[in-house]
Amino acid sequence: MTQMLQNYQIGLNFMSGIALFVGAFLIYNAFAMTVVERTREFGMLRTIGMTRGQVTGLILLEAGVLGIFGSAAGVGVGMFLARGLTNLMGVILNQQLIFVEVPVDDMVFSWAVGLVVTFLAAGIPAWQAGRVSPMEALRVRGKANEGWLIRQGWKLGVALLVVSAILLITNPFPYDVQFRLGSMTVFGLFSGATLLIPATVTAWERVTRPFMKWIYGTSGSLGSRNVQRSRQRTTLTVAALMVGVAMVIMTRGMTESFAGDLREWMSAYIGGDIFASSSIPMRGDVGQRIASVPGVEAVAPIRYFNVDWQTPDGVEQINFMAMDPVAYARVTEFVFSDDDVSTEEVVRKLQQGDAVLLSSVLSEKYGLKTGDFVQLRTRGGYRSFEIAAVVVDFYNQGLVVQGSWDDMKRYFRIDDATTFFIKVKDGQSIDDVKQRIDDLYGKRYRLILISNTSIREQALTLMDQAFSMFDVMALISIVVGSLGIVNTLTMSVIERTREIGMLRAIGMTRMQIIRMVLAEAGLMGVIGGVLGVGTGVVLARILFIGMTTMSGYSLTFVLPPESIAISLIAAVIISQIAAIFPSRRASKVKILEAVRYE
Repeated sequence: MTQMLQNYQIGLNFMSGIALFVGAFLIYNAFAMTVVERTREFGMLRTIGMTRGQVTGLILLEAGVLGIFGSAAGVGVGMFLARGLTNLMGVILNQQLIFVEVPVDDMVFSWAVGLVVTFLAAGIPAWQAGRVSPMEALRVRGKANEGWLIRQGWKLGVALLVVSAILLITNPFPYDVQFRLGSMTVFGLFSGATLLIPATVTAWERVTRPFMKWIYGTSGSLGSRNVQRSRQRTTLTVAALMVGVAMVIMTRGMTESFAGDLREWMSAYIGGDIFASSSIPMRGDVGQRIASVPGVEAVAPIRYFNVDWQTPDGVEQINFMAMDPVAYARVTEFVFSDDDVSTEEVVRKLQQGDAVLLSSVLSEKYGLKTGDFVQLRTRGGYRSFEIAAVVVDFYNQGLVVQGSWDDMKRYFRIDDATTFFIKVKDGQSIDDVKQRIDDLYGKRYRLILISNTSIREQALTLMDQAFSMFDVMALISIVVGSLGIVNTLTMSVIERTREIGMLRAIGMTRMQIIRMVLAEAGLMGVIGGVLGVGTGVVLARILFIGMTTMSGYSLTFVLPPESIAISLIAAVIISQIAAIFPSRRASKVKILEAVRYE
């Protein structure tokens, strides 16, 4: 379980790196648009003597101020949300959870990371502002030119994807538990995928143009073509949405994989149909009486107690789970680490005595395997027990061995049960059998009877509630990506004010203007959604390889198909919602003012 939680922590750190990546895109997009809008202003400043370095420093100073306050607000809001989530989880789990204060150095580190990301994201726009020519800036309105990254960046993108994938798969940083270096590799993966967008925009537009025309009419065809007019802006917007969708895919893949692993373990470990426990010691004859109840097929007594284990490093206290091997095999099943283990052979060895089943956690910790021996302290001193098989058992964090009921009575002088696993005959109602047991022996032995179904439902409900918390992170990422669409379309509408006025002058209606902007946003949503799904699936597979390598916990990758469909649909819907404000603004442009607009 410790390995599993460590694995989950690695996955959460991946999510943190991705969240910073989305934030960096928004910062870059905002400053890039600012530089374009203020081109004439920078030209004036350069004309009166301001140097290129001073103009660049001016933009970086603005970024620094925003980064300082934004990162500080992020630390404060993060602490507030962490405390709130802790309280909420305490209510869900019905346990008192103590909020652990975050060390000051961690808060300072988080603040510094936010500030550094801000400077890095604003660095290129600041450099571009310093290169503005005074004469060109004063002669024309600022216009973003496509640089080398837009025209030839796909080559660098392919290289980044290959290098980042190799780094994650080969894992050169196995001791980076918090995966800070790995998060930088995730940055490289997304950067590579982003650089591939400009080279594919034209192809996307041609493929989806008939579809957009079918939905939005002639205005849809015009809006679809507008996507190609500023490939840099389109790239930034699509990339932010792509990362959000990819984060949804990765989050769902991670939670569903962990949930599937837990369900598989519970299905084997929570054996039987009914569990019987008591507030007083239960002797072995209680199980015999329960077995005589009509409808009961088999009863397996279970007893847990602590025992000292002599290890090469000293004495370690572990848990001993005693059971009747034959009855246990009838009620539930053993979960062996190896696939080629015979249950009949294992049961036979346990019946012969002086044999135990070792948990996979202890097996990995001390390098023990089937056929080796362990030294356990009994009432008569230390005694050797042969390892009959290695089993998957997370009870007591995996610090457990399983032995026979006869060995427990013989060597440890214990003859009472902690609980009974009860299997109901086929065709019998579990609730009816449970009621019979309660009527006959419930009061006499103070039995607490719980059905397997009830325990599973409670456990699965708590698990789903806990995992659903992390879906919020993915949702926030998509919402942040939608802000990029709002920013991009708003800037696009402002730049095309005169053009929109001309279209209105020749007869285009307000509704057609709205459809044109919605079509442009819809195409961005389709591109971002499809690329996000593809990138998310590939990254999820790669990240799971890295997580398994780093934590040592083998996890079965699960990605429900409905998650892919929901992510794609969500990207398109959110793009349309994000386009409502810019499209309404465009439709309200006054013709005469628009024609005179500069």
